[in-house]
Amino acid sequence: MAIQIRNRNLDAAVVSAVGGIVIFYVGLVGLRLVFLGSDTAPADLAEVFAGTLWGILILIFSALLFLDYRRSKIYGAAIIILSFASWYGTSGGLFFGFVITLLGGIMGFVWKEKPPTPHRPLQS
Repeated sequence: MAIQIRNRNLDAAVVSAVGGIVIFYVGLVGLRLVFLGSDTAPADLAEVFAGTLWGILILIFSALLFLDYRRSKIYGAAIIILSFASWYGTSGGLFFGFVITLLGGIMGFVWKEKPPTPHRPLQS
């Protein structure tokens, strides 16, 4: 059984996922710096871990945005909220990930399913 892409919001899911990857990567770099640093507070670890978690959640909601396209408003709103939450821990994926994720979340939120086109018989 193949997935029909014609009536799904692939562009919103891809844009959100790219932003989520950026936020996740910045979080991983931050985790590495915290673990390699000698004098870091536990609050630094919690902050960077939260930033990495935001990236993971954005990737999950991006996949759900594509797979469960009938609830695109819910997943789009969740991606928008998570993009703002990514400021805590990863500085919004160094602002670049925040902008991309926010754009993808908005695209997912405003996406509307196209009504099916009726089949017309061929005229000869």
